[in-house]
Amino acid sequence: MKQFRIIIIAFILITIGAFIYLTAGTDPESLLFERIMVMDQHHLALILLLCALTLLSTFTGLPIFYLSLAMGFLLNFTPAFLICWGVNIVAVMGTYYMVRFAFSSYFEERYGKKKLIRRINKRIQKYGPWTVVFSRGIYIIPTNIINFSFPLSNISTRTYFLGTVIGLMPECLLNVLTGYLIKHEVILLSTPETRNWQALIIGGFILIFTITFILLRIRQNRKKKFRIIKAIPL
Repeated sequence: MKQFRIIIIAFILITIGAFIYLTAGTDPESLLFERIMVMDQHHLALILLLCALTLLSTFTGLPIFYLSLAMGFLLNFTPAFLICWGVNIVAVMGTYYMVRFAFSSYFEERYGKKKLIRRINKRIQKYGPWTVVFSRGIYIIPTNIINFSFPLSNISTRTYFLGTVIGLMPECLLNVLTGYLIKHEVILLSTPETRNWQALIIGGFILIFTITFILLRIRQNRKKKFRIIKAIPL
């Protein structure tokens, strides 16, 4: 297991080094969009390339937002969103299994008894998938930190999967929509209208998540009161 952890860490470091080398002197977005313009007639190859890069970037902790942006730039909105959402789910769950298999036992042995870790695990058990949904949906924590930290907790695979499926929707929607609008020259990335769209989408999801969270808390409190009343002897 130790050798497997070393291989993973070495692979991540090599990939990050290659990413820095290839993007030196330019930014990843410009480099990728230049390739898209050159290979404009080979959509299938570009889609497969974007999917492969999304998997690789997620496994190694590299940024992926520009890949979703490129997907929206390349395809119509609906297929771009569905492909982006699907490949991100696969990539995130693949990272989950990789981290949990290689590092969870080591992490639990070294840090599992820490007060902060116990408190985090307690919160996860209490709120279930909504812990993941809120973490992903409102951009409080960087995506890669979420991908590499949640597998180290006591969260179940089912809970993490449900939270990931829901939580990735606003991120994929926003990135794909931005790429789609850039391609069709409806609005440009640097214009105030884009920021209004981004604020509207993020605000809408925050509102939905907040209302859902409040309803769940009300339901939980009612159940708690019911159990207390039921436990009182007549």
